[in-house]
Amino acid sequence: MIAFVIVLLTGGCAVGPVLSQNQENQKVVAERDLLNDAAREVERAPWPKPQSVSFVARLSGAADENRISRSDAVDAYVNRLQPAGLRFHQLAQDARANLSAASRLSRIAYNTVDASRVTMNDVATVEDAIQALRENSKIYSSAARELEKLGEPVDETQVDEIRTAYSAAIRSLGNAADALAERIEKDRTETIAARRERQGG
Repeated sequence: MIAFVIVLLTGGCAVGPVLSQNQENQKVVAERDLLNDAAREVERAPWPKPQSVSFVARLSGAADENRISRSDAVDAYVNRLQPAGLRFHQLAQDARANLSAASRLSRIAYNTVDASRVTMNDVATVEDAIQALRENSKIYSSAARELEKLGEPVDETQVDEIRTAYSAAIRSLGNAADALAERIEKDRTETIAARRERQGG
């Protein structure tokens, strides 16, 4: 009977750490999913995604003729803006929705600094979103100019405000990426210090 009780107690102690580790892993996955989902929202755009061409491909003339350029993306986006007379209004709404997604990502990225685990993948996720924001800002500005050429009413004040807001969003996400990188460096430094302390002891 005593042996049975001891087995039960031993088994009970073993389950605790396993459950705790599983919960910790689930928490890490949830944190990653939240950041990744927010980044995908920032990268979402109402036009076909432009494809970059490498420097070597440009020199060799080997660039894919079917690739989507930024100009193609602008044309495709301008063509889908409706109705006539209110096309810039739709553009401004789309830009603000993108900026709202960027603001949400910035908040989540800063919260991730205090997450249970931070990796360089998190930094890369934010940096990819920054590149998407830069591209989006250029396309919205170019699309506004195209609308103006087509005789559509365009509010220049709003264009400037949108451009300024994109600059601020990019700056904020850049700071968040730096904070994530600093957290990684801090963890690395503390891990090395703890290892040396154990070895010294």
